[in-house]
Amino acid sequence: MTETQITYKKAGNKMCVPIQMKEKESGHEMMLPLNDAAFILVEQLKLADHSFVLELGFKNTSHLKYLLNKGKKISYYGIGSEVQVREAESKLNLKIKEGAAKFLPEEENGNLNFENGFFDCCITVNTIYFWKNPMYYFEQIYRVLRTGGIFTLAFVEKEFGADLPWTQADFNFYDINEVKALFRKSGFINIDPTPLTEQIKGRDDKERTRPFWIVTGLK
Repeated sequence: MTETQITYKKAGNKMCVPIQMKEKESGHEMMLPLNDAAFILVEQLKLADHSFVLELGFKNTSHLKYLLNKGKKISYYGIGSEVQVREAESKLNLKIKEGAAKFLPEEENGNLNFENGFFDCCITVNTIYFWKNPMYYFEQIYRVLRTGGIFTLAFVEKEFGADLPWTQADFNFYDINEVKALFRKSGFINIDPTPLTEQIKGRDDKERTRPFWIVTGLK
């Protein structure tokens, strides 16, 4: 049996909710690189102690120390490509303040091998373009979230996506109304879209400010 075929179980339920863009840790304000969508998304989360967090399509582990410091004993599960998983597992600092990180290879069909209601929060940044069947992904995310859990997704709309440096021919771009419809049709409520900006390098290697959306939904 491979690791991705295991169905994980846990006891207890906590939740995460979005908050404003300021946070203090042990009396000291944490300074995050808030010019990057992943860090902006993490900064907008508030995690209860012992929360279970799922990230789909993590790109690297640079944001983990911030995420795991958002509460005590946070359990993080990152799903990515086999290359990303190997790179992440080679990092030394995967435990921060008793939080823990685990990395699993993704399945092509978007199946999530976790029991119903396993997670308190799911996050994903710039991955929806790759999903061949986005509705199935949304349904799987909804299933593995507990009642009261939060799904937070960051993405760039169609009109701004053409300049993404890693754009491929098989990308599918979406506008905000299409993404909100996916949240709604998969069962999420209290859907809250927030327009933001980040600093990126385009195909010409020049830095520019790009708009993007963070959308949250409640199970």
